[in-house]
Amino acid sequence: VLVRLCSALLLPLRPTSRAWNGSRSAMSLPRLRAASCAAAAAAAIGYGAYTLSAAPGPDRLERWHAKWASKQTRWHLQQEHPLLVRYRADLFGPQPRHDSPSPKAARSNVLFPLCGASVDLAALALRGYRVVGVEGVEAAVDALLETFGDEVEQAPPSVSGSLRLRTAVAPGEAGSDAPAVLRAVEGDFLHLSPSAADALGLPRFDAAFDRGALVAVLPEDREAYVATLAGLMAPEGRVLLVTVEHDGFAGPPYEVREADVRELFSPAFAVRPLQREDRMGAEPHWRERGCTRFEEAAYLLTRHRAG
Repeated sequence: VLVRLCSALLLPLRPTSRAWNGSRSAMSLPRLRAASCAAAAAAAIGYGAYTLSAAPGPDRLERWHAKWASKQTRWHLQQEHPLLVRYRADLFGPQPRHDSPSPKAARSNVLFPLCGASVDLAALALRGYRVVGVEGVEAAVDALLETFGDEVEQAPPSVSGSLRLRTAVAPGEAGSDAPAVLRAVEGDFLHLSPSAADALGLPRFDAAFDRGALVAVLPEDREAYVATLAGLMAPEGRVLLVTVEHDGFAGPPYEVREADVRELFSPAFAVRPLQREDRMGAEPHWRERGCTRFEEAAYLLTRHRAG
């Protein structure tokens, strides 16, 4: 399936650095944790640091560019996010085996908005999921793709306005001859309209994981963020959303209460709370920012059918 995906969307392709020869010397699941240590130096999106504004300005991503340039990116997890692991079945539902002969046996299309260099993307791509991240900082996309495998070029380049689609490949799952493919859209997430996604050859997504995206968006831009996300999801597509609730400081990460989630998402999604966890004991540094409470909440959002 991934070979067909490369043929349909990514070819003709040329390696941009070292050639990928199909051996298992590139990233594999056992190497994911080691590779994440390299990514930690350039860390991925997490709580704080990213403010995404729809208001006019010289560069709405300026603060995030500055954070990456100064390596102030301490929010990276060096392993798969525990909530993504815990709720994988809820997010994806039953998935076909990687070696299924059926042409309809493709695993889910998965979107990671404001993805940074999170190891979650590689972990799913290596299992055969069709993963696309969206990230506005070139250095973050560089780190994401470099730690995954070999970046390849599309001829002609896949570009829509200020958005650029980049791709890397690596050996796939054990027992599979198909390569693993990881794609990333470099550019402003709020510019990724359905027409822009079509121009880049992107599908509507069956699933999405938002940890560190909505909570980093300025409150006045949340509606624009939700509208962009909703426009990219397939009917009945699911989003695993992770939010935080706290006192002590404004943000980021900004507090997003359950009432806010329902108000923002209910017009386009069914909202199901999954869990709520007090993080003050595990993350006492929030007290340094004046918090007396800091909770992490998870929700499963299901896109309404059209019409």
